Amino acid sequence: MQIVLERIFQLIDGILPGKASYGTNIVEQSNLNVYPFIVYQEISDRAITYADNYATVRLVTYQITLVTENKDILLEERLEEALYLSGYSYQMITEYLNDDNSINRVYEIKMEEIKNE
Repeated sequence: MQIVLERIFQLIDGILPGKASYGTNIVEQSNLNVYPFIVYQEISDRAITYADNYATVRLVTYQITLVTENKDILLEERLEEALYLSGYSYQMITEYLNDDNSINRVYEIKMEEIKNE
């Protein structure tokens, strides 16, 4: 699944160069030009089908969080179009306002990994 994470990084780095990070949502208060940025991560990897006591199909879930200072419909559309054109079946699962009035828009990608052994 490392290859998938690299592809996701390349995709979102193409949308916001230098503003994509894995699994961390740390904003430095001294940097006034931090928004927008994207956080991506693998959030689950679980077996869903077994054969001879071994997992043969796993369901892996990736999460992509777009964080903007204000609602940015054009940036959301660019990200969604890039995901779609790259063949990812995604869902926007939530959008919420942070304490500093920035906005998190969270996407989820679920993929099956099939083991042929």
